Amino acid sequence: GEAPKGLASTGSPVLTQIWTFLWVPAVTVPAHKGPNGLPVGLQVCGRIGDDPRTLAAAHWVHQRLAR
Repeated sequence: GEAPKGLASTGSPVLTQIWTFLWVPAVTVPAHKGPNGLPVGLQVCGRIGDDPRTLAAAHWVHQRLAR
């Protein structure tokens, strides 16, 4: 969901740190804007060492959301 308006930071990294610790490629894709105009996004994660495929999947998702 959309972040609360007036949020002073990007929030806790606890939901993204796991991918870094596991050496898993992860890409954040902007999805749309919420009711208050703040961005909403999603993460695309892939298999270890499969960066090109993960980037291709993120690009595919982004293209579909941009329609």
